[in-house]
Amino acid sequence: MAVGGEERVGSLVALTFDDGPSPWTEPILDHLNRYDGHATFFVLGNELDSDDRQRTLGRLVEESHEIGNHTFSHPGDLAELDDAVILDELGRTTSLIKEITGVVPTHWRTPFLRSTPRLLDIASTLGLRHVDCSIMPGDWSLTGGETFERVRGYLRHGAVVVLHDGRPRDEPAHLSLPTRDETVRAVELTLEHMATHGMRCVTVAELLAADPDNASVGPP
Repeated sequence: MAVGGEERVGSLVALTFDDGPSPWTEPILDHLNRYDGHATFFVLGNELDSDDRQRTLGRLVEESHEIGNHTFSHPGDLAELDDAVILDELGRTTSLIKEITGVVPTHWRTPFLRSTPRLLDIASTLGLRHVDCSIMPGDWSLTGGETFERVRGYLRHGAVVVLHDGRPRDEPAHLSLPTRDETVRAVELTLEHMATHGMRCVTVAELLAADPDNASVGPP
């Protein structure tokens, strides 16, 4: 039994990933391909400064995943910054994504899910709609199996799951595991379980097309 409803064949679930692209994004994409899944990746602008990372961003588009905006530098509390700085954090990242891929993101997620009405209003001027979640299991400090067990209870139609395919470059070492290898494993376990139960992994955009009033996504 899933929290809030039963798992059922045909359920749509959005797996979303924050803090990339990174070396762990590629193996996550491999797992998604294996299970014919699509996901939304909320990327950091300052992680797009190498050919490898830009190629990964291009792969996201080529394989029909969705790219979202996760700010440029992952500030600890975006709401504490001035309006102009917030606009720069979001605007620079959108510009980089467009420059590299030709895609303009329409969804964003604030670091640590610390959202306020002011932030939502500012982001909306850039055409960005905030995406919250049904569960953020804390994969940054768990084994893959532990993350999967937490996520499994929320795998129901309309769920939005937050995982992390990257590690912010200024994050103190003690705050999380040094790699996202365990997240990669959690993704594999989750996709295998979803496939066994006839559930589909879709992007946030796809989820909203089927469920426009999804409670885990803010107003347009």
